[in-house]
Amino acid sequence: MLADERRQRELWLEASGPEVSSFSEICEMLWSDSGLADALEKPGPVYTAEIDNRLRDLHNLLRRIDRSRAPEEILKDPQLERARSMAQTLLQDLSRFGYDRDS
Repeated sequence: MLADERRQRELWLEASGPEVSSFSEICEMLWSDSGLADALEKPGPVYTAEIDNRLRDLHNLLRRIDRSRAPEEILKDPQLERARSMAQTLLQDLSRFGYDRDS
């Protein structure tokens, strides 16, 4: 979902229900709830060195986005656009690695 602006707009501006409904929630789900942030801090690869470094770069970029703003402001943030692009590339990398988000 981080790679999909249309879906973000649907969920963050119009959502009601159990789906990820804010920027903060998607960050928590991706980094904390999944354990990915902790895994990336441990020695050794999670995926590959290149993918792991891109994930760290994405994590650092997302940390710089002010979560206290209204969803409309966050959606317009150029850093979020950059994060979407990074997430799209990572999805392709992970697919080549053998991880399929739909499985």
